[in-house]
Amino acid sequence: MRCVKTVIDGNQVILTATKKDIAILKYIILLLLSAFELFALVELNSATEKELLELNGVGKAKSLKIIHYKEVNGCFKSLDELARVEGISENIVSSNRAILTLGVCQKVDKEVEVTSMFKDVLLNPVNIIFVIFIFILAFLDQKTGRNFKSQIVSLGVLGTFVGIFIGLQGFDPGDIVNSVNDILVGLKTAFFTSIVGMGVSTILSIIEKLKGDTENE
Repeated sequence: MRCVKTVIDGNQVILTATKKDIAILKYIILLLLSAFELFALVELNSATEKELLELNGVGKAKSLKIIHYKEVNGCFKSLDELARVEGISENIVSSNRAILTLGVCQKVDKEVEVTSMFKDVLLNPVNIIFVIFIFILAFLDQKTGRNFKSQIVSLGVLGTFVGIFIGLQGFDPGDIVNSVNDILVGLKTAFFTSIVGMGVSTILSIIEKLKGDTENE
């Protein structure tokens, strides 16, 4: 048993505490500290761009570089590996060790990622509009007997340039690092209309050729 002397309103009071009481108090303090750390920690392998901004010395550009490094090289194996990211010094890593943890390595299912990518391309409004017009011209080509193949190819190429133009609207020459993603998103969908246009035109040419061979026979 331990005794603690304290003064309350000028009167000396002796407080007693057993070893069990002290152990319980320590346990409560540890729980509180653990809870504080739990909410304060930044999980490096699963943190979003916004969460990475909570780190000392890490701005938007550096947070994007951290995410890009993880996408290229996989999950971080240790906190020290963070210093390999361009712009992240060992001093930055050291100053953030108290709030950094590796966290859970979330592996992205490549099949799901590819499916999502194609879904984004197919549902892009620009692609939908141009593909509709391409198939209208293809229908007219077959029904009227008039040759719309060159117009179909031109329409597909036009869709590509429109997609590139839209992607470039998000490009900021003063912030190239953060603008690259917008450009890549635009390019990812832009060339789809050209592929469809050339593909449809080629199929129409093959159908026309087969019909001509059949009639000649």
